[in-house]
Order: sequence, then C-alpha cells, then structure tokens
Amino acid sequence: MADPALGPVRTMRQHLIVAATVNAVCAGLPGAPKVTALKDGWLMTGPAGASSQRHTVEELWSAVLGCFTDASVLDRLRRRRQAYAADPANAGLPARAAGLLPDPEHKEILHD
Repeated sequence: MADPALGPVRTMRQHLIVAATVNAVCAGLPGAPKVTALKDGWLMTGPAGASSQRHTVEELWSAVLGCFTDASVLDRLRRRRQAYAADPANAGLPARAAGLLPDPEHKEILHD
C-alpha cells in the first residue's frame, strides 16, 4: 500500500523509523500507546492493551491521537511533534513522520 509519507515503495527500515519517531514523540505522556513496526505497517497497542494495525503514517497518527483524551496532553503532544520535526537531528523521514499529525478535530477514536 502506498503511503504519502513513505512513497510507493516501503521498507522495514522506514517502518522502524516511523515507529521510533511516534514512540519518541509520545514518550512519558499519560495514555501513550506503544508502536511496533511490521513489514506492512504498524501495530499500535493502546494504554488498555488493545492492539490494532495501521497501514499509513496518517492512519497511525490518527489512532495515536485517539489514545489521548485530555486537551492539555494533546497540546503537549502537538508541541512535541513540532519540536521533533524542527530538530535538525531528525531531518528526513523522522521529521516527515512527526509532521503528519492530523488535526485533532478530526481524530479517530480507537475502539479495539
């Protein structure tokens, strides 16, 4: 499956970088999910232990947003994402992966 953030050809290395990016941005936030790279996407495990598979970076961030219900935590997540993407040490795919955070008004709620 093509992914706007990754392009038409996806690699396990790209999936590992995206998982590491999401985990780094969310680290320490209450209710943060754990993201694991798979060959065809990502497995996201929410704070209650429910797992779901996501196939694009945008789908993954939408599901991550659904894990956070507190507006102040969502704001912290947004600021962290922006700082992570702006850091020169994260240039390239990590910055793109962090920069695709969807608008919180259109977040998907994880029902798994």
